[in-house]
This record gives sequence, C-alpha cells and structure tokens, in this order.
Amino acid sequence: MTRFRLHWASFLLVAAVLSTGLLVGCGGPGDESADAPSATTAVETVDGVGEPDWVKEAVVYEVFVPDFSDEGTFRGVIDRLDELEAMGVNTLWLMPIHPVGEKRAKTDIGALGSPYAVRDYKGVNPAYGGEEQFRALVDSVHARDMKIIIDWVANHTAWDHPWIEEHPEYYTEGPIDGRFTVPLMDGDTTDWTDVVDLNYDNEEMRAEMIDAMQYWVREYNIDGYRCDVAHEVPLDFWETAIDSVEAVKPVLMLAEAGETEMHEVGFDQSYAWAYYGTLKRVWEEGDSVSHLATQVDTTLDDLVPQARRLRFTTNHDESMWDATPPELFGGIEGSKAAFVLSATLPGTPLMYNGQELGIQDTVSFFAAQPYNWEQEETLIPWYTRVLNTYRDSPALHGGDFEILTPDAKDALAFTRSADGQELLIAVNTRSAATTVSLPAAYRNGGMVDVLTDETVATDPLDLGPYGYRVLRVEE
Repeated sequence: MTRFRLHWASFLLVAAVLSTGLLVGCGGPGDESADAPSATTAVETVDGVGEPDWVKEAVVYEVFVPDFSDEGTFRGVIDRLDELEAMGVNTLWLMPIHPVGEKRAKTDIGALGSPYAVRDYKGVNPAYGGEEQFRALVDSVHARDMKIIIDWVANHTAWDHPWIEEHPEYYTEGPIDGRFTVPLMDGDTTDWTDVVDLNYDNEEMRAEMIDAMQYWVREYNIDGYRCDVAHEVPLDFWETAIDSVEAVKPVLMLAEAGETEMHEVGFDQSYAWAYYGTLKRVWEEGDSVSHLATQVDTTLDDLVPQARRLRFTTNHDESMWDATPPELFGGIEGSKAAFVLSATLPGTPLMYNGQELGIQDTVSFFAAQPYNWEQEETLIPWYTRVLNTYRDSPALHGGDFEILTPDAKDALAFTRSADGQELLIAVNTRSAATTVSLPAAYRNGGMVDVLTDETVATDPLDLGPYGYRVLRVEE
C-alpha cells in the first residue's frame, strides 16, 4: 500500500535504519533502490522457497473486488473466472477482503476508505458478499485448478480495530490520543493518518497475528498471501509466521518489498521495484536498455535459489498514485513492449485488473469505479497470447537467462532456455524502428515467433517502433 511519495530525506533515513528492524517506510514505487543487492549475504538454500511447485508457474492477476464487476462482489469475481483462466491467469490475488476501518478514514480520497485499513483480521467485508460468498469463490478457483491468495496487512490496523480498546499494548507508543502513533511518523505530519502502527516488540500480538494468518489457510483453504509493506515488519516475525502457516499447508508468500533478504526468511516472491524504476527511466528519460539488463542480472545473483521477482508495468498503487502503462510507456504499443519484457525476463508476471482494457486514466482504490468490461476495444486477445505463452513455457518459468546484447541502448535481446526449449526475446524500447545484430549462432535465416506464428528473418532482426519478438530457437 503506497500513499504519496516520501520526501527524499525521509527515504534516506528509512534506508539507514533498515538493518535495525526499526524501519517504518513503505516499499513502493518511490523506492527504486529497494531491489539493489542486500547487505546480507544470501544463504545457499532456504527451506520452502519456491514450493509448492505451482509457485514456479504462477501468472498473478490482482483484483480489487469493487471494480471487477458491476456488483462489486465475490460473486462477480466467480462469474468472470472462466475469462481469467482463458487469458492465461492461474493465480488470483485479492486486495484486502476484510472490513474497512471507518474511524479517521480518508473519505476525502474515496468513499470506501482504504482497504489497507483493516478493522478485523478474521472478518470478511460484508459489502463483498460475506463469508459464504468468499468460500464459494475459493472453491470456484480451485475447481479450475487455479490458486487464490489474499492481501495481508501486518504492519498496522484501522483505528476501530478491537485491539485498540482491548489491547493498546499491541500498538507502538506515540503522541496520538496520548498513546498511539501512525506509520511513517515525521514530527506532527504523516499521510498514513487512517491507520495505527503495530508494536512487534509485543510477543502476544505476534502470536495473534500468526493465528489469524493460519486461520484463512485452515478455514478457507486459501493458497497464500501477498504481504503489504512487508519490509516494515521484522524479519524474525516473518520467518516464524511463514513456518507456522506452512505447517497448515504449503503456500505462496509474496512480499511487497524489494530487499532480497525477504527470501532468506521464506518469501517465495518479492517486488521488482528497482526493475520497475529502471524500466520507467528507459522509456521516460532515454536510459540505455542495457541498464535494465544489468539491474536484472545483478539482482538474480543475489537471490536465494528458487526465489522470484514479481515483474509488472502497473499495480493498484501505480494506477492510482503514478500513472497507467499507456501513459508511462509511450501509449498502447509502448505499454505492450514493456509488458513483454516483464513477462519474459526471469520472474513472475503480474497484471492488475483493467490493464487488459488499455485503461489510460488513473483509478482510485479508495472508491468503487467498476470498469466497462463490455467495451468493444480491448487488449484482452493480446494479453491472452502473452500470458498463455508464459504459462505454457518451461523456459520462461525458470530457465537459464543469457543477455545477447549487453551494450544495447535501444533494443534488448536475450534468451531463456530450459527442458529442451530455447526462446530468443528481443524488445525495442523506442518509438523509432531499429535493427538488432544477433550473435552468429542465431543468424539462421528465420525463426518462428510464438506470439504470431510468423517466420522472422534474424540476419539481422528488424524491430518496428516498440517492436518485440518472442522467437522459438530450433536445434
């Protein structure tokens, strides 16, 4: 959950205290250094990371329930599961499904308030359809051999969470109401005034949090968690919590954090924040695309085995606080090129609901703004080709990664290979056509583009404005 950008000096202060466990910053789009190699040396292996096996093949689709259908309920999600499955999605991430806090809610931003102001960790938002509809959604997802994870907000609660009255010791002490404080407190000013900071020095609170996390896996059979601002919560808590949840069943654990050390305590996936920041600079500032390759390659070296980066061109924060992909990446065609990179570089691809419609206006998740899913012009067929290519490709799930154009400025070419499959991906990040000179081994007269079934000449490889190719390399 990212609100407004942090002042740069505040970000430096947050970074400085990371290793002390006192960090209260938010790992969002402003934190473009967060994906840099961790100061902690990566361990050789971490039990459970990359397990269960389906985690390696996840295609994640983020849902804000109020916007996903006209009715804005779990039933509305159930009715559209077949569409998601056909598009290539196999893992649903629901933004927080819990009752939303009303006390001090930011209703000036949107009538719903923030879904990240949780009022009850074991409750289901009645506006979404309540417990039975949620159980029906989980069953419907599993009936399609898909998976479902939910957002978990462990760093803070709403002001009207019962713990405020029953267990004030569960919260960090501060000047508000004579007892409490909020995340990112900076003197008397902060943007996070609708939530209260939790105290992880309190062991009883930790135990209650873990019990609530086990509850959803045990009682509803969900398949994991996307953990909001995970780097603000102590690493030792996550290590215990992940072990405890996976004692119920193996799950996917996704950290909204860029620090590679998150994987050393058991997270399967983490956010590729620095990748996203570099991606934007390549498009917006004309940075060399080789910087992107270097950033990806360096981070991969620092990850524990089987750990994965979540790669995206938007999510709920970006589409609200920053801009949508068409605006950031040179229109619809540029946004396609950026997504091809994100879906073919090592990692896990993420889509945010509405992205497949080509939405170009920012969208608030503090208000219900259902998309027009019946509009005639959409990008659904295009995303279907890309996501199904990823879903069906062992080379993209976790194959070897080799950069073919390490000094490229405009167009990046690289290969992914595994289980006898090799793909050559080339993406032009500019609005002008370019030509890519490939190594001699790949100048074989022609390869088949798996997205279009065209045979493409590779000596040299011509790419149109924001052009891209995903080529099958034949032995």
